[in-house]
Amino acid sequence: MIYRFGFNHSQENIQLLNFISRFFYLVFIFNFVIKYLLSKDKIQYLTNNAFEGILILLVVYDGISYFMFGHPILEKLLIKLGVENYRSIYHFFIQFFLLLFVGVELVKSINSVYTSKLKPTTLFILSFILLILGGGFLLTLPGCNYTGQWLNFVDAVFTSSSASCVTGLVVVNTATFFNIKGQIIIILLIQLGGIGILTFASFFASFMKKGIGIKHQIAMNELLDAENFSGSYFLIKRILVMTFIIEALGAIGIYMLWGDYQFGSTGEKIYASIFHSISAFCNAGFSTLEYNFETPLATELYMMHIFIGVLIFFGGLGFPVIRDIFSPAQLRDRLMHPWKEWKLSSKVAVYTSISLIVLGMAAFYFFYADEKYADKSPIALIAITFFQSVNLRTSGFNSINLENLPNILLLISIFQMFIGASSASTGGGIKTSTFIVMMVAVIGTIRGKKEVSLSNRTIAIELIYKAFAVVIFSGLYVLLVTTLLTFYEPNIAPLRLAYEAVSAFATVGLSTGITPGLTDASKILLTFTMFVGRVGIVTLAYSLSTKALSADFKYATTHMTIG
Repeated sequence: MIYRFGFNHSQENIQLLNFISRFFYLVFIFNFVIKYLLSKDKIQYLTNNAFEGILILLVVYDGISYFMFGHPILEKLLIKLGVENYRSIYHFFIQFFLLLFVGVELVKSINSVYTSKLKPTTLFILSFILLILGGGFLLTLPGCNYTGQWLNFVDAVFTSSSASCVTGLVVVNTATFFNIKGQIIIILLIQLGGIGILTFASFFASFMKKGIGIKHQIAMNELLDAENFSGSYFLIKRILVMTFIIEALGAIGIYMLWGDYQFGSTGEKIYASIFHSISAFCNAGFSTLEYNFETPLATELYMMHIFIGVLIFFGGLGFPVIRDIFSPAQLRDRLMHPWKEWKLSSKVAVYTSISLIVLGMAAFYFFYADEKYADKSPIALIAITFFQSVNLRTSGFNSINLENLPNILLLISIFQMFIGASSASTGGGIKTSTFIVMMVAVIGTIRGKKEVSLSNRTIAIELIYKAFAVVIFSGLYVLLVTTLLTFYEPNIAPLRLAYEAVSAFATVGLSTGITPGLTDASKILLTFTMFVGRVGIVTLAYSLSTKALSADFKYATTHMTIG
């Protein structure tokens, strides 16, 4: 498949490769039949492998129609429906079915991954490393871009990391450099990276009725930070279902809001709508428009900007918050019991996010839009400032030229990007909950309170320690990256390099336009920074550390002068 789609071929080679693909199906059919014949309970085997059985029936039926009538049934159906380029679409389905078969075999082995002695956090990190390197390799292939040449490996890994870590920083133009195959790889990386490849694999493992073991559930409980042991099992399914529903509704909404923007065909319009919906909800900021939403005609799609901003907002809230506020069960419960409130974590995520967005809108208006867009209508000003402010919540879309932003706006943007989205979301940053816990602890310390509380709830000292650890380690890391960037890029203003460093660490993806011109050393540094920002600096440190041994004694208390 890599050879088929990663390189450019003559029509004769394509026909040969498609024939070879059909031959590979025999391996999976033979495997399925042998296991069926050797199984003790054949009905149970068919029940447990229903998905594979359906795939094999479709393949067998298509193959029989091909050899008996000269036309595969699927290809014949596409012809009757009047679909253009039906042959290419049919060939795509042939490869797609093969990919499904391979995926089924991989999903079956997911439980064995969790039975290894590796920490769950280490598995999480390794899954991202494999995703980034695999995506980078695919993006280097000449068949994935319009030039027909190999892409520089550093640029390919940078792009793959930006997509997998849902950042949005680009060194080559997504719309004009990558062809449809390259863009599909990017959007798949965004989807897998946004939700987590282990979450996807775990969902399909349970979906195929293979079940997931105790160690698997414990690992997912730790990765998802579920409130109880059984919560992780159901949260996996809910995350996937919730994501697909929101992205589907988002694609429909975007499709209806393109206005006068011209596409080559209806299929292209549908594809652009799906791409932007996934990119928005996953807080990635990748676009199939040449200049993102600065592209002529796209800059004035104000209702589109507001709608995409809402998708970004929901993606940055976090799955537990969306479930707590919008799930049918919770809505029914609150209708029956009006006194029930949102969870504290939901309140913090929603109120802090809205406050930061309003702060960003005010900053963009007073320091930029009031002068640059004085002739615009109030609705246009609201859309422009809202779109730019919500994108500071870890998404890299932009409808204005960020190269000319004043320094004060750059500093405010850095502050907002550093805080980022909410926990268990597709966004990055130190997270809203971390920021609020730290601020409440600081205020409580100043006021001389012995315990830190928020909304009539005491915050555990362990959470306060963790919040300060996240902020301090993140701040030091960003400072280190900025210092190294000033060494590698002496001709670029340090403030713009700091903006780039925070944008990468918080997986935002906004840039003042310096990304494509960076040296390879800077690109490698930012690639690693995006990775650290996505997996979490504390998660990375925990996976590399050794567990401290507990002791049955306590050292004498000492006094130190602080402040």
